[in-house]
Amino acid sequence: MEAPPQPHLGTYVVSPAITQEFTQNPGMPLCVIICVAEDKKHPELGLGPAKETVTAYLSNQNIPSKASDFYVFAKLTESQILQLAELKEVWQIWKDDQTKGHLLTSVETVKATACWRTFDARGKGITWAVLDSGILCDHPHFAQFDNINLSLSKNFSTSPTDQDNFGHGTHVAGIIAGCPAKPLDDVFRFGRRVQNIDDMKFEDLDSLPSGISPMTKLVNVKVLGDDGSGSASASILGLEYIRKLNQNSREIQIDGANLSLGYPFDPKWYGCGHSPLCEEVRRTVDSGIAVVISAGNAGYGTARLDTGEEAPTYMALSIADPANTEEAITVGSVHKSSPHVYGISYFSSKGPTGDGRMKPDLVAPGEKVMSCSIHWNDPDPAKRYHYVEDSGTSMAAPHVSGAIAAFLSVHREYRGDPYAIKDVFMKTATDLKRRPEFQGAGLVDLMRAVMSV
Repeated sequence: MEAPPQPHLGTYVVSPAITQEFTQNPGMPLCVIICVAEDKKHPELGLGPAKETVTAYLSNQNIPSKASDFYVFAKLTESQILQLAELKEVWQIWKDDQTKGHLLTSVETVKATACWRTFDARGKGITWAVLDSGILCDHPHFAQFDNINLSLSKNFSTSPTDQDNFGHGTHVAGIIAGCPAKPLDDVFRFGRRVQNIDDMKFEDLDSLPSGISPMTKLVNVKVLGDDGSGSASASILGLEYIRKLNQNSREIQIDGANLSLGYPFDPKWYGCGHSPLCEEVRRTVDSGIAVVISAGNAGYGTARLDTGEEAPTYMALSIADPANTEEAITVGSVHKSSPHVYGISYFSSKGPTGDGRMKPDLVAPGEKVMSCSIHWNDPDPAKRYHYVEDSGTSMAAPHVSGAIAAFLSVHREYRGDPYAIKDVFMKTATDLKRRPEFQGAGLVDLMRAVMSV
């Protein structure tokens, strides 16, 4: 059934992605995002009446559902979806895509240490939300500055606890904020254990893996489960939560959000950058929160030649959702200490977007980045280590989040103005002399950003 054409979003009530899913997995229920329609005769009523009608319809059929401000989420069979699509209160039905995490000399690479010494740009008074697999809040890395704001933390995942049992979110959080406390035992790197940090040599750990903005407060918004995956609807609810924290307060509660997660984008499904999750990112930015998103790790693949052979190649138009959102700051990956030499990481998703916009916006260190491990207090001493290396645009995005938090602690007049923040960082980025669809505006440069205003 076709609805009247809508700008950007296509002409389908039921997303082609849903049809494709049922073709591949007939008879299996599917998690969906239901976009309700506005009442054209009574626009002052907003979406409330339509949401009530849809939720009541589902309730009458004993179908559990939950709702955000703009969407209703449910798990439906193919026949239930087709019946629901007949309601005039339903505008579109989307697949609730599964998001996944986009898996320290790097603080020097973005010139954070120079800003610490020169401007004391350590993130004091700034708060950043980490929408990920949770944060292991008792990690010693977060103890010195009491980085985790437990009162604002929230769990939207399927996991019963907001603690990180996967490791991704804790690693991301440690790149943004916190720093090691001395003395530190049982540091682990490259498969080798070091008993005491004072005995370490340069090759063991060339610098303590401090966060880019050590004093920034972190809010743990868990949207990925204990296996590192989660639904788009969980991220939507997480973004709506932090947006309302600011709206319901006289002061800014959340300055920014980091989403080191996403799912592959298929241009034929809908207008690029206009999925329900992208729209929620846009609302969050419009509310005054800077949103930093990893570009994805789909920048490398193989191409089949006429001879039948497969050859390795970079993958254009590989930016993930919700990194396709125009208003977000989308981050690709570079080498952690020699970006001018090695350029853009082979795995880093390349632009442009499916509708021809330049993405990523910036690049930052994302290769072999040292940060917090969830195994710091493992009962088995052989498995116990505080820090671990990981790679991916997941590691690049929190470098930018930390850089912006540090910037805001110096230039507090920019708090609540994410569009101006993005403009400053893109104008002051270091050109690595790579194509814009690879590097965007270039490598984030905290020192230049702080000194530019």
